[in-house]
Amino acid sequence: MFMDKRTEQAFAYLEKNEHSMMELLKNLVSIETPSADREANERIAAHLDTYCDALGMEHQIHHFEKAGPTFAAWTRPQEKKPILLLGHMDTVHAVGKFGLEPFLVKDDRVYGPGVYDMKGGDVIALFVLRALNAVGYEDRQIKLVLTGDEEVAHAFSHGEAGKLVEQYASGCEAAFNLESSYTNGEVTTRRSGGAIIRVKVKGKAAHAGKEPQKGASAVLQAARMITEIESRSVFGYLSFNCGRISGGTGANVIPDSCEFSIGIRYAANAQYEEAIAFLKNLCEHVTVPGTNCTMEQNGYYPAMEMVDGADRLLSLYQESCKLLGEPIPQGIQQSGCSDTSFVTRIGIPALCSLGIQGAGAHSLDEYAIPSSLLTQCKKLVATILAM
Repeated sequence: MFMDKRTEQAFAYLEKNEHSMMELLKNLVSIETPSADREANERIAAHLDTYCDALGMEHQIHHFEKAGPTFAAWTRPQEKKPILLLGHMDTVHAVGKFGLEPFLVKDDRVYGPGVYDMKGGDVIALFVLRALNAVGYEDRQIKLVLTGDEEVAHAFSHGEAGKLVEQYASGCEAAFNLESSYTNGEVTTRRSGGAIIRVKVKGKAAHAGKEPQKGASAVLQAARMITEIESRSVFGYLSFNCGRISGGTGANVIPDSCEFSIGIRYAANAQYEEAIAFLKNLCEHVTVPGTNCTMEQNGYYPAMEMVDGADRLLSLYQESCKLLGEPIPQGIQQSGCSDTSFVTRIGIPALCSLGIQGAGAHSLDEYAIPSSLLTQCKKLVATILAM
């Protein structure tokens, strides 16, 4: 890869607008968007709608009854296959957790809700679009998709946002997810999948002192199941976390109901099928007489797996880093989930974790390194121009 005139012009545009990147980052972080706040996510989608309209892009906001929207924008179709840029608008913290002024610049860092995961990545995606537009790029159609309930595995949209990602990814040459990046520049090429399963156990209430034999303890059945489920965890392969439970009404009553939630992580999609089969069998074979059990899925991410073309995509990105004099990134596997997995599930090669650098995602110490905005933009612009 070499520095041609178009790449040089795109870089010059980004350098000239570095201050504007910070302004947009402040604007997006200041619109606090916890996943459960549909109206807040609607507001940021409307802001992005106006932004992409100014770039001359077609755009659409996909609304949901209980979830934040999915925002999509796209340039004109071209002969070559499109490229997809991915991200999400929602964050994890309740409004106000970072104080009245959520965006704070201190030394060489910026702090705020979602500044690292992943408002910074959204800024990069938008400025990649701006830079390509500035140099008259028309080699391929560029699509942008930002979901509004990514942090809850699209549970609020009942999986519909994930389906939209697949629809926009269909027929693309490649996808790039601007999820939070690593300070060493490594790129995610594989991710674990994840699912959230809610189990409901029904029993029979009875007086715990007078007639316990007439009852059937839903809590006891749940406890036995949880012990069995947790014993099957093999970290890095297939793991279960029974992270929430509720049941019963009092210590003097045999509990007639109990619910618990299970977080499942799997390195490959075949292990998801294995996990579901195991849980279904457990529900069908209760060990406390008089109880019965049902399960439902409340969130789902397939595993992000390497597909044909992924090695070439990584190689192109590595060449872009080399062009910039940046460290050559390696492809790594991540345990966390992202929307990239919906792309690779349909056979589209993808790279993830190309966003702003920083640390502390999902914590009150979350920060990003603002100087990485320009560098990360340049890496992706150079990669797209070389495709």
